Amino acid sequence: MTQIPLEDLLPHRPPMVLIDGVESFDAAAMRLVARVTIREGQLFYAEGGVPNWVAIEYMAQAAAALVGVHDKHLAPDRPVRPGLMLGTRRLDLRLARFEAGKTYRVVAENVFNDADAASFACRIEDEAGETVAAATLNAYRPPDMEQFMKEQTKT
Repeated sequence: MTQIPLEDLLPHRPPMVLIDGVESFDAAAMRLVARVTIREGQLFYAEGGVPNWVAIEYMAQAAAALVGVHDKHLAPDRPVRPGLMLGTRRLDLRLARFEAGKTYRVVAENVFNDADAASFACRIEDEAGETVAAATLNAYRPPDMEQFMKEQTKT
């Protein structure tokens, strides 16, 4: 897989880019594996690690990267269309914090997709391959984000 910079896949910019990179992408399965290594000085780092609630953002960024890589796979010259996370279901956090010095794998799989809405089964695995967090994320990608945001300010 050709490496695509995260800045081309995500609407975020540092320090809000929380995943470190993409390990793999399977177009047929609509599955992406990202990685994050916990380091002192990262956004949200405190007391030897990152709090477990940041798992939602790790998973959301992996899902966004999945859609971004897919977009780039289909049309390499077009920018990625950004989206919004609507919510999460079945959130399961099995650790208090992501520990400093450890690398975690963030897996996102597209389980539902129509023109603008999608649902992703996500999980985070520790270095032993054990699931330490999981959730289903729901997202919306408006056809025109700028117009969508303007409409939201009118309501």
